[in-house]
Amino acid sequence: MIQSLLEEPDLSLHARCYPDQQSGTRKSIIQQCTLDITVSGPFSQLDEVGTWFQDYEVYLQDPRHCHQNVRYCNPHRLSSSDLDSCPWLSDYVSSKQTVLEFQEITDRRDVLDVFSTRKDLKEADQPAAILTTLKRHQKQALSFMLERENGWNYRSEGSDIWEVLDSGRVPVFLNTVSNSCQPEEPPQFYGGIVADTMGLGKTLTMISLVTTDHENDQQEDHLQGFDAGESYRRLTTSATLIIVPPPLLSTWEEQIKQHVKSGCINIHIHHGKTRLEEYTTLKRGDIVLTTFHTVSADWKPTNSSHESFIFSLRWRRIILDEAHFIKNGNTRITKAVCALDAISRWAVTGTPIQNRLSDLATLLQFIRPHPYGDPRCFEADISQLWKSGQSTKAVERLKLLSACLVLRRSQGTIELPPRKDLLCPVDFTQKEREAYERLKEQAIIRIDEALHEGHQQQRAHGSSHVNALQQIEALRLFSDLGLHYHSRPSAMVNSEEWQQQAQAVLYRQSELGPMVCLQCSSATDLTEIASDGGPASQMSKPQECKARFFSCLRFICSDCVETLGRSRRSLPCGHTKPCAFASVSTSLTSEVDDINVAHNTLETSDHQNSTHVSSKVKALVADMQTVPANVKCLTLTAASRAYLLEPHWNPTLEDQALARVHRLGQERPVTTIRLYMRNSFEEEVMKLQDSKRDLAGILLSPHDGVETDTSLGTLERLRSLL
Repeated sequence: MIQSLLEEPDLSLHARCYPDQQSGTRKSIIQQCTLDITVSGPFSQLDEVGTWFQDYEVYLQDPRHCHQNVRYCNPHRLSSSDLDSCPWLSDYVSSKQTVLEFQEITDRRDVLDVFSTRKDLKEADQPAAILTTLKRHQKQALSFMLERENGWNYRSEGSDIWEVLDSGRVPVFLNTVSNSCQPEEPPQFYGGIVADTMGLGKTLTMISLVTTDHENDQQEDHLQGFDAGESYRRLTTSATLIIVPPPLLSTWEEQIKQHVKSGCINIHIHHGKTRLEEYTTLKRGDIVLTTFHTVSADWKPTNSSHESFIFSLRWRRIILDEAHFIKNGNTRITKAVCALDAISRWAVTGTPIQNRLSDLATLLQFIRPHPYGDPRCFEADISQLWKSGQSTKAVERLKLLSACLVLRRSQGTIELPPRKDLLCPVDFTQKEREAYERLKEQAIIRIDEALHEGHQQQRAHGSSHVNALQQIEALRLFSDLGLHYHSRPSAMVNSEEWQQQAQAVLYRQSELGPMVCLQCSSATDLTEIASDGGPASQMSKPQECKARFFSCLRFICSDCVETLGRSRRSLPCGHTKPCAFASVSTSLTSEVDDINVAHNTLETSDHQNSTHVSSKVKALVADMQTVPANVKCLTLTAASRAYLLEPHWNPTLEDQALARVHRLGQERPVTTIRLYMRNSFEEEVMKLQDSKRDLAGILLSPHDGVETDTSLGTLERLRSLL
């Protein structure tokens, strides 16, 4: 092949040969070398040369050295068809020689350490129906769940929320969290929260719990004291209902088939066109899989004689996967899930608290441990203590409560390959910095205008606030795209144009924090909502009741829109002069196209000129070139390197994303790299992340002698975030 190239008169070759590093101390008469050959020739032969190499299954790579300063164009790379727009080879090579400065993140303290299970749990037996051998920590989790499904442990001091005090003739029941007593026996409780960090195999553990129903023929005998409430009018089934986000429906089905012996469990899908209608098809230990959105669609808030199948039964067990999906107690999905009837209830989530303490209160509302299934009791006994400055007492009570109900182990519970977390600050080029500073000045002006108008008019003025929000987004996008970012026109506030822009503005606003409903004060966090992309969502889409978003940035949730709409009441924004409004979706993935359009700020012609890519992309490419080629990744654990190109407002989401690479099944050391632009708005986002970690750190720290920042100013700031 090389000989053929040498015989071509119009082509010139420049070869560079250098020895590879020898491994070991033993000398060899054979020296392995690497040969780099740079091919130069007329631009007119570009395609012909590319095809010729391709026939040999050889693909040209980027040059690492400049032997002669000519235009660089590669037939096997995305290159311009115009020679004049191709970069000079010297510029291209120098642009590739980016020196990256890495900062190792050494303090990766888990902000949810307060939930960590510190006692050494006993191991349950391997369930007969499970093909996969459970690991030690999974058998311990199974033991915890089986014990919790036996109800309150009154007689074991300090191991449960309730204890029995023998006070003579009549027993007294002590609440170990609030230290209050009552003569009545509390309603029985079966279930809990499995909050192991990502990667510990929670799905297999929950499947194992379900299979134990086959081994316990007397499973109903220990349910004495169960407060059925209205359940006497419902049929009881021995099946387990598992509710998951839509993308995980097929994953659960595959996991059950993979880990459970054939014929031991029947899987039923209640979703889309495959909804169940007859309970007689369910047998002991069967599993019914459904989604949060299906439950919401099937729920009828008012008493109805036509109850959906899943609401007509009292289930043996309900399991919520990714249970933080219901962290907002005022959404229709949460209300629907909590309305389901079951004996045992399990919430499975790696993040029982994401933004605020009420996230945990909603999970307790679902699993119903008396009295903390009532959010008002949780507020009175724990949250109110924190708000009134009694943080130590609040933390102690939270620890007591979580020790009884929550199982959480860190990744240190299992042996995983080492993980290194790196920060990679990237500097703007001079032109990028000049453009960024201009955007920054515009943002300051717009924000000052919005604040001034807000003080003058005592209300948020639509156009100024939307424009300020767009300026914030512009700084973030420019940090990613560099000179490829092109600003968009400012938002208008007449009705027609607001209809077109409202959805995109809602997403930008929601990234700054949850949207609070003007009517019911419920908070809708769009970063945690996912829509059902399957048949069910397509069927229900015409009936979907959307939220209402005003140009003054006030928001009315979809539940209130539906309720007020039925009563034919108007939905004003509250201002003397009504503002323009639009119906918007609070489901992130339902508007993917809108987001793609909003972020489509690259010009194709400029993108083809590789010398003008943004500094952040250069840094990414420079580091990725150190990764061995020909790596085929079938799952995320097949990867050993993960990059975050932009800091997220919610650090928990970042942690979850990176944990998908460093988890059970990973066999190689893992490196995670967070890139950010130095002296940019991204650093402010990272400071916000730190404040959220501080919030959890002070509220949830072990308080075992570890020094914490207890200055009054810090506490006031953190309390305000609650």
